[in-house]
Amino acid sequence: MCDNSYTEVVEDTIDGFDIYIEPNPDQYRGGYIWSVSKNNEELDTGLVFSIDNAFEDIFDNINSNQNSSL
Repeated sequence: MCDNSYTEVVEDTIDGFDIYIEPNPDQYRGGYIWSVSKNNEELDTGLVFSIDNAFEDIFDNINSNQNSSL
């Protein structure tokens, strides 16, 4: 079940990747803005409609970047 009521900003580091999630400031569109960075370089960003989707996209991106650096 998706929790779309999350209003806090998430900032964390996972396996050396900095992640950031915040509620979309566009109150009419809603959703969440997310980004993944490493070494002060933004690798990817997106807009999704649930916090669960934000984490899915972030982990997919981290896994993709880890696999491409092997």
